[in-house]
Amino acid sequence: MPTHEFSAAENLRFAALAHRLRLTSVLLGVLAVLVVTLAGEALHSLWRAGPAGARFGILGLAGLVLAMVLGVLARWIYRAATSFRAVVDTAGADINHAMTAVRALRQSLRVLEAAAVASLALTVLAVIAHLR
Repeated sequence: MPTHEFSAAENLRFAALAHRLRLTSVLLGVLAVLVVTLAGEALHSLWRAGPAGARFGILGLAGLVLAMVLGVLARWIYRAATSFRAVVDTAGADINHAMTAVRALRQSLRVLEAAAVASLALTVLAVIAHLR
């Protein structure tokens, strides 16, 4: 299979994209840690309040699920960033690295899509429950 090398200008674009993706993945990771902390506080409030604090338990569990989604997104986006950076740093495998990055981004979008569908479904259920 013939190899393709991207030009210097194209490599600059890949480098900039890799940098932005790494920054995004780190921010998502930090956000996941903060959400876990808040979820832990909500679950602790449930423990202190007993049955009257059930809403804290729901918030805590929702926070843990959100943190898990953020963590998975951070992981896949970081993988994409690493592959895009490899396009710049290596020679002879640019297309392979780019395709690996595209697959990682596709996985990120699948996770995000699943989270959006689940959130929409839960929102509809919450509205229905609130109207009763």
